[in-house]
Amino acid sequence: MGRETGPWRIGLQLSRCARRLLCAGVNPRDIFFKPCDSLSTDRRPLLAVSVGIWLMRPDLQAAFDLETVEDRTRYLAWQVDHGVQEYAALREAFARPDVRGLYLGAAGAPPPAESPAPATGGVNVVGHLHARLGVGEDVRCAAAALTAAAIPHVLMDAPVGSDIGSEPHAFAAATVSAPLHATNLLFMSAWETFRYFCVNGSALWRGRRTICVWPWELPNWPEPLDFCMLLADEIWAISSFVRSAFELRAPVPVVAMPSAVVAQARPDRAAYGLPEGAFVFVCFFDGNSSFARKNPGAVIAAFRAAFPTTDFSVRLVVKAMRAGGSSQAWRKLQADAEDDPRIAFVDEEWSRDEVLGLIASCDALVSLHRAEGFGRPIAEALLLRRSVVATKWSGNLDFRDRGRQFLVDAALRRVPVGAYSWGEGQVWAEPVSAAAVEAMRAVARLGSEPAPPAGDLFDPDIVGARYRTRLEALGVLHRLR
Repeated sequence: MGRETGPWRIGLQLSRCARRLLCAGVNPRDIFFKPCDSLSTDRRPLLAVSVGIWLMRPDLQAAFDLETVEDRTRYLAWQVDHGVQEYAALREAFARPDVRGLYLGAAGAPPPAESPAPATGGVNVVGHLHARLGVGEDVRCAAAALTAAAIPHVLMDAPVGSDIGSEPHAFAAATVSAPLHATNLLFMSAWETFRYFCVNGSALWRGRRTICVWPWELPNWPEPLDFCMLLADEIWAISSFVRSAFELRAPVPVVAMPSAVVAQARPDRAAYGLPEGAFVFVCFFDGNSSFARKNPGAVIAAFRAAFPTTDFSVRLVVKAMRAGGSSQAWRKLQADAEDDPRIAFVDEEWSRDEVLGLIASCDALVSLHRAEGFGRPIAEALLLRRSVVATKWSGNLDFRDRGRQFLVDAALRRVPVGAYSWGEGQVWAEPVSAAAVEAMRAVARLGSEPAPPAGDLFDPDIVGARYRTRLEALGVLHRLR
């Protein structure tokens, strides 16, 4: 999203309008039902929620230029004719007396009063409960941490698209369709949080404290997306890298709250067609993530530079899922290595047990990422006592001293236009090729002995205790005696 594009400019106008209203004392959630002043004209105001929906939808951006009065008028008609059928937040907006007054030219009634939800001493956990996504695993491991700390909670699913597979998982707590507690704990991206608000309306937020656990992978949070923070009363950052990105822009507390990670598997090379006796590297990426950010091409290049093609004592597995989202880049990866039979490419959506089994069956995980918010696959490899070769930058540095890791020096470079959504003007890391080559040689020289244990940093008991301490400090829970 380039800084000179319409969406960037519109996002800035929306976020700055939201900030002015927030400073004027308007309830954060009510701001979504206020007009975005710089994009409004008499009798045709555009509500903040309407502008946010436009920013969320490339098809609406293509159909309506919000920088022209004519298209703003057409977009308002789309909301009345079609948008209200898709978004509960728009139905809610146009039913409010204060909003109706804006469009009818009458004195608007005050916003509806907000009553606090009953204090129940627990949390509503909202996320992609069964999605085969990193954020899906975030919420599943968080539920394990809440259970370990005896924190009362219920679960609410935020469905994902049909292109995302479903991961079977048995939760200890009940899954419900409506919130039971006075505190929400949301595990999804900021965009998905806003989408959930638009699709379902403001009911989840009304009278409740909402804590958002948002992933992010660049050094700074982009100002055009500041309006998403209206949906958070507190942000839990999964790494110190993420915390530093949020804390300068967030109008709410930002608290370091590392993720729980659970990983158990037994090696089974025969099941994956891996040769006994070879030293096997593995790298992962999801086509739904930024291909450039995950940087699998650098892993292939380093492997080929480190070991001559005649050396069959080493192998590399490039495990992707949903690579069709970056099909041209995926084809180029395979073309660049078509003369090297030691490199295996897999583009399939596997169960979590299958993925962990692959890590356990390999000797080392390689992540030459340009940026990571946390680095869950790295943490999983450490728990499975596998060696790790990883870029020496971003979220994974929080556990740099765990297990056996070879960290690769990197130089900071500008994020190319289009490489990461809303990332223009920022920097990320470019791993030094020579350092990556030497790291892969060094780890192979050590052989296949298990790495030292990773310790208890990721243990749900440890993470759950931290959850409890914070929730007690907020008055959500009573202190255990």
